[in-house]
Amino acid sequence: MTIPPPPIREQPQLEPQPTRSPSWWRRNRLALIALAVLAPGTAIGIGWHEWHQYHGFEARPFQPIVVEEDATAELVGATWGPVRGGEIDDLSGFDVPDGAKVIAVGVPVDAGTDGVTCTAPVLVHQASGREWQTARFEMGLLSDSEEPETCVSDEKGDYELIVPFVVPDDVEGPFWVDVWPQEAGGSFLRFTLED
Repeated sequence: MTIPPPPIREQPQLEPQPTRSPSWWRRNRLALIALAVLAPGTAIGIGWHEWHQYHGFEARPFQPIVVEEDATAELVGATWGPVRGGEIDDLSGFDVPDGAKVIAVGVPVDAGTDGVTCTAPVLVHQASGREWQTARFEMGLLSDSEEPETCVSDEKGDYELIVPFVVPDDVEGPFWVDVWPQEAGGSFLRFTLED
């Protein structure tokens, strides 16, 4: 007797499984790595460029040299201060809007024999940081060579910058008076003015 061979079962044909494609994250990993490196670098580069355009070419002052009250300071070969000033009570003949007052500031300058160049001083409210520019022409006050608002290198020796500012009535001091000699680069003088 012989044993018959076991019956052979046919294996069902399985359909080939499609290969699973990599996820979106894997397909784009190089681009994502490049983005993670380049985005912060770009932000830093743009920020530096904008800062440099604004401050870097001595276009704007950004570093204050604080001067004590009733003190003088030396910068770019000139002596500045002490600053004096206060509110002007008699505004007759001036064009000042209702609800405003005028604060006049005097900044003595000893320009020496070489002279110095500076922009008109700026009045800054210490509590809020709000700034006011000179308002001489807006008030109807004509320019006067005896009361300059800016320094020019042709002026040698001692003189005083006289600058009026129109500020709202409800703004109370103390203030800073910022003076920027152009030759000082990014530095400027910051005087305290009590109102």
